[in-house]
Amino acid sequence: MSPHDETLLKVDGMTCRSCIRHVNEALRDLDGVQDVNVWFDRGQVLVKHDAATAKVSALIEALRDAGYESAPAA
Repeated sequence: MSPHDETLLKVDGMTCRSCIRHVNEALRDLDGVQDVNVWFDRGQVLVKHDAATAKVSALIEALRDAGYESAPAA
């Protein structure tokens, strides 16, 4: 993995447009996250992050803590 990865995650549980803000905040609060793009209509989020600081498992855990189920997108 490179130090700056882009990870596409599937996010379940986004029920309204305000969920975009919640997902953004949950991920941007993590050290190592540089950028977050949420696609409500696709139920996905693209996260640009430092792989050494913000591992994919930490991204998923942050989303779960915020009330959303998440997994790497296929």
